[in-house]
Amino acid sequence: MPDWQPGLRATDFNGIKPLLHPRAGARGRCCAALLQASNLWDRLMPFGAVVAGTIPLGLDWASSDIDILLHTPDLPAFIAQCPGLFAGFAGYHCHQRGATSHVGPAVVVKLLVSHGASRNEEVEVFATCQPTQEQYGFRHMVVEARILHVCGDGFAARVRALKQAGLKTEPAFAQLLGISDDPYLALNSLFDYSPQMLEHWLAARWR
Repeated sequence: MPDWQPGLRATDFNGIKPLLHPRAGARGRCCAALLQASNLWDRLMPFGAVVAGTIPLGLDWASSDIDILLHTPDLPAFIAQCPGLFAGFAGYHCHQRGATSHVGPAVVVKLLVSHGASRNEEVEVFATCQPTQEQYGFRHMVVEARILHVCGDGFAARVRALKQAGLKTEPAFAQLLGISDDPYLALNSLFDYSPQMLEHWLAARWR
């Protein structure tokens, strides 16, 4: 069965590569350079760090933060590491988030990164006991990038309009595609679709 073309394969979204995706544009490239120049990325790489969220999809606003997914087998031990791991970064705040209906317990860290005269960028780090490539944040990003590729700029503009009206990304995709079930589970179920399968699925939902 034919695989996705380069740029839309799951492996193309590993690590910091999502910020270098064409849809991420100039801001994505700047954010990638900032993470590397500030040495934050080097500190996070041992945790299987992956950039996710709206910036790689080109659906971000100026206020959108850089979302980074991490994997740690021991959340309490990770929390104990956080003050040293993120030492020197402004705006540091760390808290533990309980399990939700979709995601297990997590540690969430917020901070600011800057380097030289570059603008500050807000970063949100999301660490769970699940490998990063298996986390919803990663799988949704890959699926959404593929949907944007198939459906085009008109669809992306509609997503942005819904987000500006207050919807989160996954519910915005679900509304446009007529998904009445849980949008997080529905988008996750599309992760293993081939190009032909996804195009067929989308054909009945977006024209």
